[in-house]
Amino acid sequence: MKNLFRWVGGIFAATGFIFVIASAVLWQRDAAFSADAEEARGTVMELVRHVERDRDRGQSISYTAIIGFTDGSGRRQEFSEPIRSNPPRFSVGEVVPVLYDPTRPSHAVVDDFWGRRGILTIFLGLGATFAVLGTVLFAIDLKRRRRISRLLREGKPIDADFLHVFRDARIARNGEHPFRVVVQAMDPATGRLRRFESEAIWVDPTTQLTGRKIRVLLDPGNPQRYHVDLSGSVLTD
Repeated sequence: MKNLFRWVGGIFAATGFIFVIASAVLWQRDAAFSADAEEARGTVMELVRHVERDRDRGQSISYTAIIGFTDGSGRRQEFSEPIRSNPPRFSVGEVVPVLYDPTRPSHAVVDDFWGRRGILTIFLGLGATFAVLGTVLFAIDLKRRRRISRLLREGKPIDADFLHVFRDARIARNGEHPFRVVVQAMDPATGRLRRFESEAIWVDPTTQLTGRKIRVLLDPGNPQRYHVDLSGSVLTD
């Protein structure tokens, strides 16, 4: 199965990409809207209270402003702000600048940063955050792969005895925990028995490994770094 870092990193990076694309679309729409929009002065007529309850029976409260204005034809129009906030952005009776589409006057926004680009900014922030996290996870996986590749080429091999397999509860995916293989061998640097653990894998190889010797590759420059080579017995990636 694919490495956990690549799997999670791929989800994060894809999610970030979607948010960034959505923010770019919103930016383009705002630019097109602003080019033809007309200005007006609006008045906050009402604050709509929204109550959302979570699983722990807690609740969050937010407010949406209902704003009225008179368009160029003298007709009264109303619209609801798309952004909810607590405390509310405006108070009832407050005068706010408005931009509206002259062909569809009900299509209007408050002419300030949050009114025009609030959702865009939120999407862009989420996109950047997910993209950075995804990139970091990919970088961690790339570093791990390079380390393993170098140890397979240059590491000092020793034969270790298979001890057992355990579930690593520190890692979870879809409610499941991966396995790690535990082996032991004489450390050539100290002459003492030493325990080694494999990379996380998603199958239990106990039957295949019982009674067998497992190759461990030690870093010549730093014997504390090693790789338990299961490539001949288990599909590890």
